[in-house]
Amino acid sequence: MWYESYQRRRRLTRAERLWRAVFLLAVAALATGAATVWWHRYTGTPEYSLAQLGKAVKAKNYGEASKYVDEERISADIAQSMTDVLLAKYTKKFQADPFPFTESRIELLQKMAPRFDNWTQIGVRNAIRLLLSGNGILTGSTGFKVIDVHNFSGLHVVRAEVQGDQAEVVVDGLPQPNPFDLKEIRIRMQRVPGTRYWRIEEVPDATPIFQKYFGE
Repeated sequence: MWYESYQRRRRLTRAERLWRAVFLLAVAALATGAATVWWHRYTGTPEYSLAQLGKAVKAKNYGEASKYVDEERISADIAQSMTDVLLAKYTKKFQADPFPFTESRIELLQKMAPRFDNWTQIGVRNAIRLLLSGNGILTGSTGFKVIDVHNFSGLHVVRAEVQGDQAEVVVDGLPQPNPFDLKEIRIRMQRVPGTRYWRIEEVPDATPIFQKYFGE
């Protein structure tokens, strides 16, 4: 009698262990599946692309970093914004001063604007390429405190709004102090067609930033 009772308890114990093992395996499978889904979704976000951009810059891998930045469009937009702001500023200044040949000076200024735009675009493009290459002068990795203001290691995303294949991202942690007195900056990103990564396409606040900087 006691032997049969022992055998029943033993069978129940084995069944409990089996169900417990099945339950734990199911929980582990669900957790792994959830983590896999989360990681797959995260690797397709603007935040992940910016993180990969940071890693590429740190590794001084320009080829990889350049995938995440539309250098031509950004340099063209920034150059145009700076040209427009300075043209408006000095046109207003010439109109307000009492010196002769005001119209001639304004006309000369307008003729020089396209050339200035080209020069500025080249300068901005070269600066972007230096930054993406992990150049010490721009990234603060040379060890000289005098250029620590150029250290971008503290950058982090504070907000990202995605609409289809476009995103507006706010990045905080800009080096302090900086020439434009900025604590954060807004950038626009675009999903690269046929891929899962995003690329910086525009700095939409460039014009008001330059207006403030140049006192326009």
